[in-house]
Amino acid sequence: MKTKQLIEIENVKGANRVLKNLLERTRTEIVGIGLFYGKPGLGKTRWMTKTAMENGFIYLRLEVNITTKDFLRELLTRLLHKTMPYYQVKGTQNEIYNQILDILQRDQNITILIDEIDYAFNNEKILESIRDMADQSLATFVLAGMESSREGLLKHSPHFFSRTCATYFFRELNLEDTEMVIREICEVKVCSEIIKFIYTQSNGSMRIINKYIDAIEKIARKMKRTELTFSEIKDIISKLEA
Repeated sequence: MKTKQLIEIENVKGANRVLKNLLERTRTEIVGIGLFYGKPGLGKTRWMTKTAMENGFIYLRLEVNITTKDFLRELLTRLLHKTMPYYQVKGTQNEIYNQILDILQRDQNITILIDEIDYAFNNEKILESIRDMADQSLATFVLAGMESSREGLLKHSPHFFSRTCATYFFRELNLEDTEMVIREICEVKVCSEIIKFIYTQSNGSMRIINKYIDAIEKIARKMKRTELTFSEIKDIISKLEA
């Protein structure tokens, strides 16, 4: 499977468009918080990580039991990594927060991408920290979460939600998206019948599409082929569990 830059499927184009508008907002008038959400397996995390890598943004992924201090410590470590890669973050939670705020206030172009934001719904202090940093600086915060993230954010922190000025909902891939992904990353040439089969089985999930691509490549290697038709692999591929 080829690994390369993001493929321009509808979700990528839509997320990029919303992110561009968020970054180009009038920063002194509009708080820089965006929410990108959708079902699992639609490519949100890949979009977040690749976007961060290609643009020099900060990327963090929240975990189930993360504390507010852990979150702030990790954020400060990432902010200082380029200039002070071996810096050991110390101090109280408030001291760490103030160090972060000082950095954000000195550089308005900092963009922070926070994945799995749903885990912060169980710890509102994390949401409050993000909200306060966004309020007190011109930095941009891009949050990604599950399909219910929008409603969850509104329920747990309406004050935070009111500051969210940009949203994008990741949708299931359509047939055209599916074909584009397969043509771009599959190292085996496949017929349109195989593509339609994968699309039907995947229900628009990028994760499942990738699973089928991996299986097809393994079949092709075993058969010593660079091109496959549906009739050749129908019995094998039909037995795969999506």
